[in-house]
Amino acid sequence: MGLTSILFVSTSCSNDELKYDSYTVKSLDFQLNGVPWNLNVGISTRPLFIYKEDGNYFANYSSLYPFSLENGKYKLVATDFPEQMIPSPTNLNELIVTQPALANQHVNLSDAVAYNSPFEEPLTLNIITRTGILRLKSQDVIADRSYSTIKTTVTVKRSGFKVSDATYVKEDMFVTRSKATASGGINYTDDFILFQTGEEANNVRVKIECLDQNMQVVKTKIFDTAFPIEGSKVTNVDFFLNQP
Repeated sequence: MGLTSILFVSTSCSNDELKYDSYTVKSLDFQLNGVPWNLNVGISTRPLFIYKEDGNYFANYSSLYPFSLENGKYKLVATDFPEQMIPSPTNLNELIVTQPALANQHVNLSDAVAYNSPFEEPLTLNIITRTGILRLKSQDVIADRSYSTIKTTVTVKRSGFKVSDATYVKEDMFVTRSKATASGGINYTDDFILFQTGEEANNVRVKIECLDQNMQVVKTKIFDTAFPIEGSKVTNVDFFLNQP
């Protein structure tokens, strides 16, 4: 009986220590560009990524249910595109989301926000769209049948987004896309999803090449103007493709 009592006391102490070493996180709110946001019930997407204070990956959770964390200091990141933004666990300090080569995916990520036990203070994670749309649209009404493919090259100054400090990787990068046209350029339109430019020096430049059936360049149009890209907005560029 003495041994049993000792074991019971030891077990009780261990349970008490465990109770105070972990906390349930309940006061998390999510926003998307400043508007309240959450998953629809029944969706399995897990938008919340949790890292240790040193940046080591810790866990990936849904935003629908409360969860427990051990006593300590953490950094939290949220995105509504978890599989595209963070496809595999990595150290937060090394996490860079690159400019999609096809310019067809928005980059939506919150800042990395510190959150420490006992997790009593309410915390809002605002998922911010770090990209905007460059919309190119021809105004031509007269067709040019000398070409059948329109190849567009956009030069950008930002190639990636560093999540740990919400900064951009400054590096020249070319985003290229080819699009068939059966109308000689009439009604040509194309959307490029690109990182927001911020400063004028980061504005993007556009070159369009018109190719014939043998993929030979028939004519080239280079825009003199560099265009700004704003987060979650559209930059419209209307032009005549078949006129000087």
